[in-house]
Amino acid sequence: MFLASVAACYLFFLADRFIYEEGYLAEFDKKLRLFDNLASYIMRAAASVFFFALFIWYLNFGASFYLTPELKTTAGYVPWLHLVMALCALTRRTTPLTGIGIFILYIAAGVNYGLFHVLDYMIFLGIGYYLTVSSSKNKNLLKSGFVVLFASTGLTLIWASVEKFAYADWTVPLFDEKPHMLMGMNPSTFMKLSGFMEFFITFILLGAVSVVGRLVALGFMSIFVLAVFEFGMVDALGHLMIVAILFVLIVRGPTDAREMLVLRDKSLFTEAYFMTGLYFLAFVMIFILYYGIHHMSYGL
Repeated sequence: MFLASVAACYLFFLADRFIYEEGYLAEFDKKLRLFDNLASYIMRAAASVFFFALFIWYLNFGASFYLTPELKTTAGYVPWLHLVMALCALTRRTTPLTGIGIFILYIAAGVNYGLFHVLDYMIFLGIGYYLTVSSSKNKNLLKSGFVVLFASTGLTLIWASVEKFAYADWTVPLFDEKPHMLMGMNPSTFMKLSGFMEFFITFILLGAVSVVGRLVALGFMSIFVLAVFEFGMVDALGHLMIVAILFVLIVRGPTDAREMLVLRDKSLFTEAYFMTGLYFLAFVMIFILYYGIHHMSYGL
């Protein structure tokens, strides 16, 4: 599976860099990159809906969680903080308060659940930072907001892909309930394949510089949206912010920081080799980090 993903990685970046260097749809891509304000509206709206939904969940079911359904809490201040954050996200001037609130909740979750557990949700650090700087008039600060937002989303998805190898047995009850999801495979094979696919798609999403990256984001977003029909509103709530960020990637596209991955004085084949090498490195390093931090946290 890994070698197949390596070959696919090489072929993808060969095509991506060819499309980029030939300038296919380049003007269209540049025009879309000007939609920073639209991206801000998308993120603010998503954040407002997300935190208001958490507050409504508390009112209806009496249960609350910090940032996701997995991070449950009985702290009385949390649902009311959710409400304040939802309201603050409605206006540009108060949106940074929502970002600060996310940092507070993330730290509180870390104190209660431990570092390793909250690393599953690094995406919220990116969301918090983006919302904190989103009202700034400093273009470099705004750009950094997008860079951190996209990077934290990628790290979260890659981290989740490793989890499919480390804790494949977590999904056994789910497959017992919904065996059609396995598509004829055994659970172990399905989870390994899912892990490779998630890692691969996330990596090419982070590394693509042509308009193809938007198509990858669209495909990835579609998977999360379709999952709602299978798993219901809890899944919709849990993945709302990921869907919003992928939508921003489709509409606005990546930042200019992605250009650092382009080797302008090299051939297409060298660029594809370079990105494939980074794929190898990222794959090895993320496994070392995951199991290393796991060992430090739990000694297993």
